[in-house]
Amino acid sequence: MKKKIITLLILLILLLFLYFIFIRKTKVVFNSNMLAEINSNKYILDYIKEIENGKLITKNKKIDTSSLGKKIIKIKVKDLWKIKEYKFIVNVKDTQKPIIESNTEFKTFTGKEIDLLNGVKVTDNSKENLTVTIIGEYDFYKAGTYNLKYYTKDSSNNETYKDFILKVEDDPNNKVYKTSKGYNLYIKDGVASINGIVLANKSYSLPSNYGSKLTDETMLNFNKMKGDALKEGINLNIISGFRSYNDQNIIYNNYVKKDGKKLADTYSARPGHSEHQTGFAMDINSLKTDFQYTKEGIWLNNNAYKYGFILRYPKGKENITGYMFEPWHYRYVGELSKTLYNNGSWITLEEYFGIDSYYR
Repeated sequence: MKKKIITLLILLILLLFLYFIFIRKTKVVFNSNMLAEINSNKYILDYIKEIENGKLITKNKKIDTSSLGKKIIKIKVKDLWKIKEYKFIVNVKDTQKPIIESNTEFKTFTGKEIDLLNGVKVTDNSKENLTVTIIGEYDFYKAGTYNLKYYTKDSSNNETYKDFILKVEDDPNNKVYKTSKGYNLYIKDGVASINGIVLANKSYSLPSNYGSKLTDETMLNFNKMKGDALKEGINLNIISGFRSYNDQNIIYNNYVKKDGKKLADTYSARPGHSEHQTGFAMDINSLKTDFQYTKEGIWLNNNAYKYGFILRYPKGKENITGYMFEPWHYRYVGELSKTLYNNGSWITLEEYFGIDSYYR
């Protein structure tokens, strides 16, 4: 009996030995999803679903996901008396879209350009330096509501669009327009100007309190012109320089009483529309059209541009300037006079800047 028991024990031990050697096996079961987002926090155990008949002895280390591609991960598993090495592959990809942080609405006034990319931030799990562009057309010089988009794309072709609105509004006190010649026409505090040249014609008026005298620059250059002309026996004198809004109001209304409004508008400016109020214009020597044939009139027509003055209302340009030919009316414009002289074929401010002159 005793021998039978011993024999059975030996047989049982042998069977157990054979089980552990030939039947019992260590098995590692991995997850079905072996993907990782770039720069994500992933660990070895995140990809191991189960370990059968063994124990993981490799530390649960963080997997390097800092670059795209396949990462070979090695682990060690111990069964009763052996250590086995296993390998698995984690595919690092970038499937997430970049994130654009920005305002959803911007407001500005016509002519006041703003940087629509200022303050815009873009982040991506790839940690790339991404560029943001603007999709859509807009014009800072034209009032309106513009529906635009920010756009960016990472190296994995993940694209992001973000809508935003740009509202361009007219400032009631300060406006900017594009003329037909592409110049910026500014109206600031009721005064229109282009490239620093104050405008006063039938389309653009001046506030009633604007101006007080001929500007120092205008007088300085007139006196220089007067002195050079005198050396050639030409006497030049200002017979009408600066005129205030009130003075022009009196003059204009007297002409209206005399000739009627329609005819008066051809040779006299309404109050606020007179160039004399700018402080840059003057009538020289005469108020008669035959002044053009005098030696003074001829000298001015041929030489005034050298001193920064232009013949403001040339012959044949009545439909452009809105006024009759005035051979005595000169306007200081600085260096621009050399261009407007045009070899004696005067170019008007209206033509050069691309503006009109008519009462609205």
